[in-house]
Amino acid sequence: MANNVAIIGICSVFLVALVVAVAVGVNHIKSKNDAPTSNGVSCSNKAVQVLCESVNYKETCEESLSKSNSTDTKELIRTGFQAAMTEIKEVLSKSETVQELQTDEGTKDAFKVCQEVLGYAIDDLESSFITLGEYEMSKIDDYLMNLKVWLSGSVTSQQTCLDSYVEKSGPAAEKMRSLMNKSQELTSNALHMVAGISSILKDLSIPGLEGLENSGIARKLLSESESGFPDWMSSGDRRLLQVPDFTPNVTVAKDGSGDYNSINLALGEVPKKNPTRFVIHIKAGVYKENVNITKTMTNVMLIGESPTKTIISGSLSSEFTKITTFHTATVAVNGKNFIAKNIGFENTAGTEGHQAVALRSSGDLAAYYNCHFNGYQDTLYANKARQYYRDCTVSGTVDFIFGDARSLFQNCQIIVKKPAPNQNCIVAAHGRADQKSYSAIVLHNCTISGEKDYIPVKDKNKSYLGRPWKPYAITIIMQSQIDDIIAPEGYTPMNGTVGLDTSFYAEIGNRGPGAKTDGRVKWGGIKHLNLEAAKEYTPRIFLQSDTWIPETGIPCIQGLVQGL
Repeated sequence: MANNVAIIGICSVFLVALVVAVAVGVNHIKSKNDAPTSNGVSCSNKAVQVLCESVNYKETCEESLSKSNSTDTKELIRTGFQAAMTEIKEVLSKSETVQELQTDEGTKDAFKVCQEVLGYAIDDLESSFITLGEYEMSKIDDYLMNLKVWLSGSVTSQQTCLDSYVEKSGPAAEKMRSLMNKSQELTSNALHMVAGISSILKDLSIPGLEGLENSGIARKLLSESESGFPDWMSSGDRRLLQVPDFTPNVTVAKDGSGDYNSINLALGEVPKKNPTRFVIHIKAGVYKENVNITKTMTNVMLIGESPTKTIISGSLSSEFTKITTFHTATVAVNGKNFIAKNIGFENTAGTEGHQAVALRSSGDLAAYYNCHFNGYQDTLYANKARQYYRDCTVSGTVDFIFGDARSLFQNCQIIVKKPAPNQNCIVAAHGRADQKSYSAIVLHNCTISGEKDYIPVKDKNKSYLGRPWKPYAITIIMQSQIDDIIAPEGYTPMNGTVGLDTSFYAEIGNRGPGAKTDGRVKWGGIKHLNLEAAKEYTPRIFLQSDTWIPETGIPCIQGLVQGL
């Protein structure tokens, strides 16, 4: 970025002001000298060129931003957001041509996935568009985090659409890929522009800004109200998890002693875009239903009696029901600010069912406490946005923690189960397709072990910590107990050489017989970090956890565990 600033020339003073404007919230910076320079390039055009310098698709970027007559950097970036939204809406309007190519139930379901997730992609872009319009210097840290998370979510949602067709054969996938090419480029460009803001500010060495971004006090001032709590959570929310005696909005009970005997029926009571916490108490029992927390069901909280007593059970799978992985989830969470406590989520399709999801979590700022996620292949689909798991158990065989979310698992039990014959096991498969996506899978102070019936076959059916689902996968395992079920290589490929040198895998401060790293694969993506570098992946920095997780009542070690 320093080189970018150096080439500005005559327009340098004004362009520096423009770049700073996007960070400090100055809405209208114009120059009387906004006229062609000696090389015939106006300051306005130069601003577009500088903004587009850090993106992957420069021609698409310059074409989209040049349509704006503004010299305001913030407005130029918002123009980029708007262009991406417009293009995705265009894809949806043209998708009937793809629908005509559906040849079986699988491709028909893939089309349904695209209709759904492209809507989520637009939602994330709209949130980003509105947030950038309200940009204030005093909230820079929170704004940048939110923008990067939401733009990454839009990138992920579009990739999810295409992934649904990858599982199926036929011309529909190629047609959809062709339709979405430009929208993906525009969304990636928007993400890269925002991701570059922090780098630009750092290169410019703006006095006091670095301290503001890194100060815990600053985060409190920026993210919390005068009462000391985050804006999105009311004062009553924080007490719900801490005080066992509370009054739920509705109660679900199999024996008829509650308001409903079905979780889905209870969810019908949730007001659309609910601004306050809506609590559903689920009594003990096995609830055989596929539950969908829609995007309009915000601030929902499910509380069971224990993860072994209150169980939500499903059996949908890609093999038996011929639907996409996305739609196999027993429970799908799309609404923001979701909390689950003392719940068991399971998919009983077994090893023969192939991809069969117990939980798909897609809503931002989701928290899970003392929950069990039980399945085989693809048990827990951490699809997108910020997610926190504490004191949970996740069990499965192949890629049983996967997705492109910014997810952190703390004090969790990660359990490998006996797979099908001739099948190996993989704990984590991260799906980061864009090198600027703000996502990763982090296991912090967890225990990785195997079920009793897996131990006798562990040498034949090997287990690995992870494999790259997408080229830029990031998986961090730190301060965790790793039993001797993990193969010395540690990692295995998924799609040939994809991601072997562009992914990012790191193990820091782990313990146990499986934690030895001298036998790990020698990919370029295997990194060696010290504890100081590992702080970037602790809850306080990785999730800005001190601004929202404590107020949920869920325990959280904000930094590294001392003494390990």
